[in-house]
Amino acid sequence: MLTYFVVQKYNQLMRDFPLDELLSATSLQKVQDAVVGIFVHLNKKLRISPYPIRRALPLVEAISADLDSQLHVLLSGRRLMHLEYRDFESLMNVADGIFRTWDDNIKEFTNVAREVTRKRSEKFIPIKVAARHLKTQERLAYIRAFRHGHEQLQRTIANVLGPQNGVTSRDATAVADDIGDVDAVDEVAQAYAVLRDVDVLDVTPEGTEIWIAAENAYNERTSRVENSIIARLRDRLATAKTANEMFRVFSKFNALFVRPKIRGAIQEYQTQLIESVKQDIAALHERFKQQYGHSEAHAIAQLHDLPPISGAIIWARQIERQLNAYMKRVEDVLGRGWELYHEGQKLQGESNTFKKKLDTRPIFECWLADVVRRNITISGRLFNITRNRAAGNTLELVVNFDPQVIALFKEVRNLTWLNYSVPHSVTNISKEAKRVYPYAVSLMETVRTYAQTNRTISEMSDVSVLLSGYQNDVHNLITKGVPLKWESFVHSYDLHLRQLQYLPNGGVDHSTSLAGRESRHVQFVRDFAAAVSVLQGKTSTLAVIYDSIQKAMSELGTCPYDGETFQHTIDAIQTAVDQLNLENYVNLAHWVGELNQKIEMMFFARLQEAIILWIDVFNGGKDDDVNGDIIRKRVSRNDEVGLDVPGKEDSAYNPKLRRLVHEISIRNQVIYLDPPLEFARASWFSQLHQWLGIVCNLRKLKASRYEMNINIDDGEEEIFSDLVRRFLVLPATCTNQHSLHTVL
Repeated sequence: MLTYFVVQKYNQLMRDFPLDELLSATSLQKVQDAVVGIFVHLNKKLRISPYPIRRALPLVEAISADLDSQLHVLLSGRRLMHLEYRDFESLMNVADGIFRTWDDNIKEFTNVAREVTRKRSEKFIPIKVAARHLKTQERLAYIRAFRHGHEQLQRTIANVLGPQNGVTSRDATAVADDIGDVDAVDEVAQAYAVLRDVDVLDVTPEGTEIWIAAENAYNERTSRVENSIIARLRDRLATAKTANEMFRVFSKFNALFVRPKIRGAIQEYQTQLIESVKQDIAALHERFKQQYGHSEAHAIAQLHDLPPISGAIIWARQIERQLNAYMKRVEDVLGRGWELYHEGQKLQGESNTFKKKLDTRPIFECWLADVVRRNITISGRLFNITRNRAAGNTLELVVNFDPQVIALFKEVRNLTWLNYSVPHSVTNISKEAKRVYPYAVSLMETVRTYAQTNRTISEMSDVSVLLSGYQNDVHNLITKGVPLKWESFVHSYDLHLRQLQYLPNGGVDHSTSLAGRESRHVQFVRDFAAAVSVLQGKTSTLAVIYDSIQKAMSELGTCPYDGETFQHTIDAIQTAVDQLNLENYVNLAHWVGELNQKIEMMFFARLQEAIILWIDVFNGGKDDDVNGDIIRKRVSRNDEVGLDVPGKEDSAYNPKLRRLVHEISIRNQVIYLDPPLEFARASWFSQLHQWLGIVCNLRKLKASRYEMNINIDDGEEEIFSDLVRRFLVLPATCTNQHSLHTVL
């Protein structure tokens, strides 16, 4: 009866034991589920059943043997080497999952067994399970590593040596690159074919020997391929002209550096390139030592409107990216696991130390503390009056806006793009700065333009009176803007975001426009910018027109003494004056009056020269030579046919005097002069008046030709009559050289 009860209690563990689910599993996933179910049942029943622990351990080992046999059935050692690599990897991932599940449940079973042993106060026994499937697990891991190496070799050969890129194991046999007498891809494929019919899961001594023999045959054939690859690699490295070309070669063959034979063959080139990388890293150190403020990147950042903190962070990150690129080059040279080598460990340590120095977080925190300490606010009046010490302590209009506010807005914007977390309080100030920024920049640019325009006007003092109207408009706007404050811009509504509505004919609906709805602060900024822009444009136009007038005035003093030339120059000046009238310049009549006075003075000087020249030509026309009569008769005939008289100084400035020939005849003992002497005097005075009339008959400049006038003009044109009156005293001033009275 006691035996019956013992069997019955032991049967609690064996009843409904899910071993059949393991033995009948048709897939690896079901095997994994069966293992979980078996251990759940076993751990549960051990707590309520008196089944001996010393007997449970062999039971678990027997379950391991069943698992091993089921894996052999489902995996089929001869089929594994025929699978495509992708399918093989998927299968191995599931198998690894089964082994991990077994290990996890064994740990749980061990804990339960120890707990039950303590509760039963049984004699201590070591809880250790000798898994029967362990050899199969090790063989699968070895096969997986072997196939991974083969696939890596095959893919690298196809990518590096073959004519195609991205070749997989399926079409790798179609890619070939003959290196000497070796077809690399085909050679690797034939070497792998030796392993296809081997039962790789046969872990018996005979099966292990078969696998070792097949693997040796594979290694012999792949050794020829490796020798060919080494020859090609060394040839490419030998023909490389620069270190960058060597790095490209190493990056192509990088996947093969895990093979010791290939790695050892290019050791000398690796040392050379590692030195090159060290030099590049040393150059990065020197670049970092110069600091951001003294680098070219700082100047470029200013051109791109990058604030200093953001620019420094971007600069440091660029150095860090270059450092990572150099570390990638080290990996290309030494292969994966490069940090395990002596040179790699040293470079890795230096790189990590340098990266700590490149950490931009302290820069950001220092900037943030400075912003909080300064307590930046946007307040105060729009304008301020300061003294410019460089200009002799003259008063100067400036915009009362802290440049740090603009820098804060730009910093926050760029730091947000750089994925930095800016505190909410600083962000709010930045938002206010963003709202005020367009108006502040507009005012600063407007004031700067106004200052430049004022300097330009001061250099044109002769015509500055014409710009008084536009200057007064700007002064009136400045008077309006002096009491305005920045707080109104901060709290103003963004009306510019509201969309305009259009009429069916394409015009703008003015009821929805911004006109009349903007605050007076915003409207002031727009009006002020427009007024200064108009003043700048008018100043530029006036400078051009005044320059043309100055050129024409200089021509009046040097041009030939000719009516057409004088008239052309005066017309050019009058055209410039008319353009000034059309441009609505003020005080034009007053300025034109002063201009007429300058022209009168120039003409007075020209008339003095003209009178002296006329007297010289008049006196030079006398000829007391013995052949004078013959010459006079010839000249008289030339005058009849319209020919000029050759004088002593025949030029464009000389007046052309018509010579008169008087005939003296005696009739009835009476002497007659034909023509009479009074006729000659009248002719000489007429020619002198024509010579003086070249200047005296010119019209004065008028400033009101484009102004409407209802008065009826009598048709008489105003001429320079006062100049003629001044010429009355000219003969007296010229008596020292040529006496007109003597001539007459």
